[in-house]
Amino acid sequence: MSQIVISQGEAIGESVTRCRRFPSGYCVRRAPAFSMYKTLLVPIDGSAYSARALPIAAALAKRTGATVHVTMVHDPSAFIPFMSGDGVVPAYDSALVQTRRNDDQALVAQAVSTLRADGVRAEGTLLEGTVVESVLEFAQQMATELTIMTTHGRGGFARLRLGSVTMAYLARATAPVLLIHGAGDESATKNPPALPTGNLLCALDGLPFAETMLPHAASFAEAAGMTLALFSVVVPLAIATAPFGAEAMLADPDQLTIDELSRRNYLHALAATFPPTTTARSMIDMSPARAIVEEAVRSNAGAIAIATHGRGGFARIVLGSVTDEVLRHTALPIFVYRPEK
Repeated sequence: MSQIVISQGEAIGESVTRCRRFPSGYCVRRAPAFSMYKTLLVPIDGSAYSARALPIAAALAKRTGATVHVTMVHDPSAFIPFMSGDGVVPAYDSALVQTRRNDDQALVAQAVSTLRADGVRAEGTLLEGTVVESVLEFAQQMATELTIMTTHGRGGFARLRLGSVTMAYLARATAPVLLIHGAGDESATKNPPALPTGNLLCALDGLPFAETMLPHAASFAEAAGMTLALFSVVVPLAIATAPFGAEAMLADPDQLTIDELSRRNYLHALAATFPPTTTARSMIDMSPARAIVEEAVRSNAGAIAIATHGRGGFARIVLGSVTDEVLRHTALPIFVYRPEK
């Protein structure tokens, strides 16, 4: 299976004949296919919500032969009580810390046992320290190719039960992250989520940055047995010379036609570098988030893929601020990739 690599400027040597230039000024050329996943990471916190990532990891591991690494972070500072007096000081209780550590270790061992009983290669590790730093360091040590974690999908960017650290993890993760929506209530956790099927809707905006997630999205689609569906939203721009008032919101119909045609050609040229089952579609809409959600339904998408800048402490999606809206209006898994600088 062919993948793509994004490079700016002229291709060199033999790559020239295989390089397809797009309106962005970048070349998309074929590159060696990624290997199937070998290492999957699932951070848990002991809740039923975080455990919803485990069935997805198990299903993906069965298809690829990957090893699932289950991790949990033991952070005594999160539960050590404080004593009041002349100053507020932590009251370190070694017995309490050890009890919590044993409980956490048991939760990890139980998750690993469940995976192994399902025929999945699994390992468990109890980490010590702060959540984000500990999980990131472990992911790098294990050369993790995909992290699978749960999210509530509410209140701004979806937040992990695991210390509400999804934002911080996405902003620093060097490998793709698959966000699985947590159930709306505890009773819903009895119905474990399944590995997504159908189309993997890849949201693009015509810029090179968004394209960097495509090789990773293609690898996930192949591993999960999904079909790539490239999608882009053309947002109408107001006529620059329009007077103030209602007329200022009118789009230039001629320019809109040109932009939509250019975006459509861009997507079809990009789709041609992938398997023949890959589809491409663009549409005009004032709300990219609404368009993405509606297209996911129309195209029978099983998941949505997006690239993120991950800067400024908040994971900024290349499509702008639409990710909050997408996450709050769809229950689909979200495949997120932050390119390394």
